[in-house]
Amino acid sequence: MAALLKEQFLKSNDSLGYGYNTDIDTIRKEQYPQLKDAIYLDHAGATLPAQTLLQKFTADLTSNLYANPHSKSPSSQATSARVDAARQKILEHFKASIHGEWDVIFTANATAGIKLVGDAFPWTRRSPESTTETPGSKAASRLTILREAHTSLVGLRGLAQGEGGEIDLETITQHQLEERLYAVQAKDRRDGYESTASVHHPSPPPSPTLSKSNLIRLTSSTENATEAEPTYNLFAYPAQCNFSGQRFPLSWAAQIKNRLDTQITKNLILLDAASYVMTSELDLSDHDASPDFVVVSFYKMFGFPTGLGAVIVKTELAPKLRKRYFGGGTVSAIASDEPWQVYRSSLHGRFEDGTLNFLDIIALNHAFESVREIYGSYSNISPHVTALHRLLYRTMKGLKHYNGASLCDIYADGETKETESELIGNSETYGPILNFNLRRSNGTWIGYGDVERLASMKNIHVRTGGFCNPGSMQRWLDLSAEELKKNLEAGHVCWDDTDILNGKPTGSIRVSLGAMSTVDDILGFIAFLEEYFIDTSDPEAVVQSLDLIGENEEVSSSPIQVDSVIIYPIKSCRGYKIPRGRSWPIAPHGLLYDREWMIVDEVTGAALTQKRYPRMCMIRAEILLDQNLMVVEHDQETRPVETSDFDSQKNTDSKLFISLDEMRIETARSSSRVCGDCTSVVHYTAPEINEWFSRFLGKPCRLARQPVASQDPSKESTASGSSRFVKSHLNAPAGAPILLSNESPFLLIADKSVERVRDWVDEQDQGQGAVRRLANLSEDLDKKLRHDLTSDSFRANFVTKGQQAGFEEDHWARIQIGEQVFDILGPCRRCHMVTIDQATAMKNSDVFLALSKNRKSPGGQIFFGMHMLHRPDLSVAPYVITVGDMIRARRFITN
Repeated sequence: MAALLKEQFLKSNDSLGYGYNTDIDTIRKEQYPQLKDAIYLDHAGATLPAQTLLQKFTADLTSNLYANPHSKSPSSQATSARVDAARQKILEHFKASIHGEWDVIFTANATAGIKLVGDAFPWTRRSPESTTETPGSKAASRLTILREAHTSLVGLRGLAQGEGGEIDLETITQHQLEERLYAVQAKDRRDGYESTASVHHPSPPPSPTLSKSNLIRLTSSTENATEAEPTYNLFAYPAQCNFSGQRFPLSWAAQIKNRLDTQITKNLILLDAASYVMTSELDLSDHDASPDFVVVSFYKMFGFPTGLGAVIVKTELAPKLRKRYFGGGTVSAIASDEPWQVYRSSLHGRFEDGTLNFLDIIALNHAFESVREIYGSYSNISPHVTALHRLLYRTMKGLKHYNGASLCDIYADGETKETESELIGNSETYGPILNFNLRRSNGTWIGYGDVERLASMKNIHVRTGGFCNPGSMQRWLDLSAEELKKNLEAGHVCWDDTDILNGKPTGSIRVSLGAMSTVDDILGFIAFLEEYFIDTSDPEAVVQSLDLIGENEEVSSSPIQVDSVIIYPIKSCRGYKIPRGRSWPIAPHGLLYDREWMIVDEVTGAALTQKRYPRMCMIRAEILLDQNLMVVEHDQETRPVETSDFDSQKNTDSKLFISLDEMRIETARSSSRVCGDCTSVVHYTAPEINEWFSRFLGKPCRLARQPVASQDPSKESTASGSSRFVKSHLNAPAGAPILLSNESPFLLIADKSVERVRDWVDEQDQGQGAVRRLANLSEDLDKKLRHDLTSDSFRANFVTKGQQAGFEEDHWARIQIGEQVFDILGPCRRCHMVTIDQATAMKNSDVFLALSKNRKSPGGQIFFGMHMLHRPDLSVAPYVITVGDMIRARRFITN
């Protein structure tokens, strides 16, 4: 399928401009070896540096001597010459005059450039004592920001309130702005003259809701105009929305100035071009029609250098821009004993505080040169990515479920699907970005976090979240400010894992293309979506339900027994298998000593997990009840446990001996976060304990323990003293306590079910070679170490054997193990922790990918294993479990 799509694309007119005259495969192989085996679709976040660029830069630094440019030494002068050359190269690239009409101020990035403009802007502030403007008084400045602006532009509103008073704030949509421009043009016509501004896009008729006060203010007569300095307003907008890729008219700068300026009110334009220049050239040759300030980040253009941006600014603004703080290198003269200093005459000399990032500026020369050598011209990049963007959009729009429902909700402007199709793939209206969410065949949302996790396991790199673009996020996800506030109250913040809240996505998925993107990247991503997210049949019809209707009868006629009992004394570390023939007590919170300890970050107190520190699975804790000890060791140095060890009770580099008694003097109490819950813990303060874990994990950390009100199995289960409880989505009574386990006190899996997953992994592996060849990826991945799948991967407390088929446990509602009764609470939702081999700490995505294709619920959760809750009221004391205990399972509960 992928090969056919590629052939059709290359033969069609849609491929015009693609591939740099068929050189793209060679370019990709020779210049971007870091992309081997990867599909990279986050160029709007940062594009990738070419090998030629890095080699030239390295050779330059090792062949020439460059020093701090604030000196007259030969090395300093060499640096200054290269920095000046870089400024000129930037102006030439943007077709800006190099004859003094523009200047380049280097900054850390585009965000720093925006802040510089905001700090230097000649704001006219309203007096704090005055809430209204009086006749004849000077109007306050107005800051207008386009709704689709990046947070860094929105952040300018932080300047609205200052020591000298306030400025006016306004967020505006494209439609509102063009209505305003049209209304002023219509007024000009009625007054008998035409605006000389050219109109890039036809403007809509005026809206009946257009604010008259704004119109009157913006077009007020100049009766009261004086020779005083006018009030300056700032209009800030992105050339390209970093969220959706939508492009906005570059002609706005001229239109706003020609139609809205008066003698007493002038408008200056700040253009955020960081996203736009990622793949397109920006032409500033028409000085009068260009924005006054343009900000860029060079890593978005070249991938390297990072930490370097610039403000390209009209030099005519020099007398108007203000400076308060001044750093080294920005003054021509200064006195220390009185407030007197004279700034340097050039704009860049005045505003580049301190020593420049001069080595990265030198790298810019090589960056521009490398683009010319590799791609012929920067102008060749736009047609290449536009062709791919069109293919990506049309192919994703065609992805349908079995019932005809669309998989992708694509966030793009267009009143109709036909209009939208014309806009996407047109470099005048959209850049090479596609933002979307996925829906199931029943219309429910697929969490963007699930998509990103699966993509990462396939070495596909996308970006998810809100993309620091609050206006676009609210617009496309239909989120009001009130909903955002409620989401925060519910605990959702930027960067967390909550991707759906109150039935709405909290973010989305963005794919973006760059100069070195290929048709194989597109088809590989499409194949990924088809494989893991297209419903080929009704999920409700194939996923087994826990609410089956039937008689009160035993589910299985074959003998089922407990094959393994495992506890995990230290959360996220390796489990301890209870020896066969030994009974193990059941405590109110789970198996005795199961997940009672954890390792926490020394600074934040947050629990460490295998997902971030896979080596934790190599730490093994053994509970020796008869010695009242927990023996902790790791796989680097293991030796048989001997009685003499206990006699000495001394900790060594290879082992720790920790008493099971409640901790007293050697501890400190605090709170910690576990799976989103804040819980009270006590920390071990003994240096030999904490240093042992810190050395092995390579991170400063501490051992902590959750206080337990009662570990006496004979006492009735109670939530008293517990700060954590069974998760609300499980079918458990309110207040059922847990210690440090994620969701419930007990987890059960079946060996037959593990075998089924192993079969799926084998089937999947056999087909991977073909998929990778279709995506033109290296087949070295086929040689990677196979995941040695065992029941250990699923970290269960009970492993059963004897079922005739896999997943019989899906039908169970209550089981009896020996003389103990447990209620089944529901299936266990799986995360990518199952990708970690519990014996080697190596990661392999095969298991998670197999589960995602075969064990996904209608709600999108990936599940394996069943949560349980002990029922002491139906069980026989003493409450113990033994390996080999027989199991009786029932489908329904009658009481």
